[in-house]
Amino acid sequence: MNLSVDYLVLFAQDIRLMARTRDIFIASGLPMEIFTKEVALLLDIELQLQSDREEMFSEFRDQHIVLTLGTHEMENDREMHFEDYRYHISIRALNIKNEQQRTKWCQEFADTVYKKLKATRKYPLMLVDMSRFLSAK
Repeated sequence: MNLSVDYLVLFAQDIRLMARTRDIFIASGLPMEIFTKEVALLLDIELQLQSDREEMFSEFRDQHIVLTLGTHEMENDREMHFEDYRYHISIRALNIKNEQQRTKWCQEFADTVYKKLKATRKYPLMLVDMSRFLSAK
């Protein structure tokens, strides 16, 4: 049985001013602390607990990539059933001036994360290019 749902939302709108992210939504009943540790171990990264005024999340950052892991408050929209997925991983590239290279770094890292999560066969997944999804509204 394949638990993952492969959604890649692509809209042909000009979004040059928006930061491009790749986002993975994960359905899991695990508590946040345990799920975070599991993801960190799976990806062989160190996730640091962060918080702002509104939420707590975990973050991995290196010279080219930022990955954040937390819950979300997205509502279902059309065929995108965000409410079925408790956790949200957002990935964006940093410190790369060339937009094409920045997009490539982001996509490759997100694809690696997605494939590793999918290979566990533990979680339903949804892969979304949120910057394109949000710009289409």
